[in-house]
Amino acid sequence: MDRRGFLVGATALLAAGCARVPPPEASLSPASSAPAAAPLAIGQDGTPAGAMLAQLVVGALMAKGRGAAVAAQGKDWLAALGHGDLSALPAYAGTVWASLSKDDEPPAAKDLLGEVAGLLAPDVSALPMPGVDGSLVWRVTADTARDGITSLARLRDWSDGKVAAVPKLAVSRADGVPGLKTVYGARFELLKVDDPVQRASLLTGGTAVIAAFRQTEYTGASGLVDLVDVEKLTVADPGLVLVNTALTDAEPEQVLTVDAVAQALTTDTLLDLQAQVAAGGTVADVATRWLKEQGLG
Repeated sequence: MDRRGFLVGATALLAAGCARVPPPEASLSPASSAPAAAPLAIGQDGTPAGAMLAQLVVGALMAKGRGAAVAAQGKDWLAALGHGDLSALPAYAGTVWASLSKDDEPPAAKDLLGEVAGLLAPDVSALPMPGVDGSLVWRVTADTARDGITSLARLRDWSDGKVAAVPKLAVSRADGVPGLKTVYGARFELLKVDDPVQRASLLTGGTAVIAAFRQTEYTGASGLVDLVDVEKLTVADPGLVLVNTALTDAEPEQVLTVDAVAQALTTDTLLDLQAQVAAGGTVADVATRWLKEQGLG
């Protein structure tokens, strides 16, 4: 018998037993109310996109009456999810695979989510976010593109002595700096900057000539141009929400709420929400407004 069936059966037995036993005398003290469930901790990775994703999940849960709060994912996010210290964590499938798999060659895009699920089981489950793509892209200014640098294949000689602005995630990824060196022969000096808007400013200001971004990172009104990846270096990195499996068993309705947010989001939506924050809105207000527009808040 599965856990749910056991609980249903046990509840029925208890009810039957109560029907045969005379009720005790009423207590003069008021009945104590059941303690409120602890808020669900929704992790975020410290990036603007991650903060927005986590707040969207929190807002949807709170709109359903379930307490929730944004929390830092921490270094050992997998253990935190497995132990229930984190209830859910928006993430990217390719990035999760790269951090957990011992294989050198990433799986085909059609197999990625299945492999990630296998690496996470049994303590953590994954909800796909099919409209969100967090894969890496390399960008230059419009002026640089007009000068003929429109493809990663042009970097071999052009890159000598020039600076590339990159987030930490691009330093060790196979489709980041290592791939750029191996596949395209690039020899940039690196400037590590995690803030995507600052990275874009370094490009437009001339400090860097190229920069790496996730597709989900808002870069401001920078007019940057994506370089063509002729060798197909970039790997798929679709969005997903990692969920503590025990929560799925205990509160399936809350997991359905999280899944509804995951299904409604797209890359363009996430960029637009970040743009609204950059224009002066708060993450909480922007997230709440969007959830209400989608019927999720």
